[in-house]
Amino acid sequence: MRLDKLRKVTLFFIALIFGFGAMAQTGIDSPYSRFGIGNISTRTPNARQQAMGGIGNAIATNRFVNPANPASYARFDSLSFLFNVGFNGTSVTYTTTQQTEEGTYAGLAYFSAGFPITKWWHVGLGLLPASRIGFNVIVPGVSDQGVNFNKIYEGKGGLNQLYFGNAFSLTKNLSLGVNLNYTFGKTTTASLLSFPDSSFMATTKVESRVMANDFSLDYGVFYTTKLSDKDFIHFGATFGQKMNLNVTREYLIQSQFGGLNGDVEYVLDTIFYAPKQKGTLLLPPKAGLGISYEKSNKWLAGIDFNWQNWEKYELFNERDSLINSWNIAAGGQYIPNHSSISGYWKRVTYRAGARYNQTYLKFNGQPINEFGISFGMGLPLPRSLTTVDLSLEVGRRGTMAENLIRETFVNVTVGISIYERWFVKNRYN
Repeated sequence: MRLDKLRKVTLFFIALIFGFGAMAQTGIDSPYSRFGIGNISTRTPNARQQAMGGIGNAIATNRFVNPANPASYARFDSLSFLFNVGFNGTSVTYTTTQQTEEGTYAGLAYFSAGFPITKWWHVGLGLLPASRIGFNVIVPGVSDQGVNFNKIYEGKGGLNQLYFGNAFSLTKNLSLGVNLNYTFGKTTTASLLSFPDSSFMATTKVESRVMANDFSLDYGVFYTTKLSDKDFIHFGATFGQKMNLNVTREYLIQSQFGGLNGDVEYVLDTIFYAPKQKGTLLLPPKAGLGISYEKSNKWLAGIDFNWQNWEKYELFNERDSLINSWNIAAGGQYIPNHSSISGYWKRVTYRAGARYNQTYLKFNGQPINEFGISFGMGLPLPRSLTTVDLSLEVGRRGTMAENLIRETFVNVTVGISIYERWFVKNRYN
């Protein structure tokens, strides 16, 4: 292995080790993440696809790994090795009819690698966030005795997903793929009853910690129709089976002083403690379809539709009041002149897209919908097939109707796509 290749691999795994820590960090994300498994990461597994509205069901390329459809790995170059890594930062403004607040989040967005085994068998692997929980909500009230109190809801954590995928080329135009996923993570949610007007009344805290880890399978089909030497239509379909994740829960009720606004907790008494309750987290099946039109080395445009049956969601055999979710996304990219020698900006890839999601939440008859508009660029590095990918998305989730919360967010993702030809035999030493 050449020294420059070894250096890039070393940097990749340093980013991976740092990323595991970064992925575990949770800022104030969304009060809506209190429900279900939290805020589900949209189907945007890298900066390139994020900039195109998140399309991925009918996208396959030899430049990056697309786990949204595992059958897409079949398009990897038979002589190449791919690395993709990206980091994400989000700023959110929360607005109600009475007040406005802001929150931020930053962490690892993804990492992935792809390589060939044979001409007809290609492999992809990586790590993605599956969901994220991060909230701190205070609900004031007055008791029947006229005592002021605050009901405080807190949460942090989320689920992550390691995947190992395989794609098999059945014919020149048709491929099948499967991802073996290992879903893992820890979520902590708590409710506190405090009395702000008295420093002598203890706070009651109810805390639940849920730890999940188990395997599941996702499937994909990819088919290409060739219209001319440079024009292609791609079709993609995906399916994720129902997941019964093994989970363990710790449940704790205690009285305490402090523990509010970052203060130190002083535990007075443990009222109830249930350690290591074993159960299941049922994640429902999902399906997606996509179509894209590509002119090689010039432009690409596509549209996706995805659906998931969240009405079947269960945690420890208890259902939440969730509804089925769906999303539609459209986007594309354009390269002015990929082989230009004199004009760098002609070799830059320009991307744009949009998406609309009906989330699995509905309150007081109001569905919590989400939309986003995205833009981005792929910046090629000199004398290399490696690119720096930038994505900016601006969007909105929720509504202020029925005393709910409207979130306006800005997502920024920076990714690096490393492309290396590793399986070429040298003719000269």
